[in-house]
Amino acid sequence: MSAGWLIATIPGTLVLLAAILALSALAEQHFLSPRSLVLAVVRARRNTPEYAEVYVARQLEQLLRDQPGRAPSR
Repeated sequence: MSAGWLIATIPGTLVLLAAILALSALAEQHFLSPRSLVLAVVRARRNTPEYAEVYVARQLEQLLRDQPGRAPSR
């Protein structure tokens, strides 16, 4: 390969990495966020209301525990 092609691949690699990071952030925000997971459990028809209630309560407890600067309640 010539030096010109090697130099041209550097911006292409950076664009590819930026696209991968953007897609992973989008997937995390829309499919893997606690809000999305809770909504999926609540909307699922095969889950009982009791299961959804327990799941939502656990997620809420975990979110409250993971907040920075918040003192533990125990």
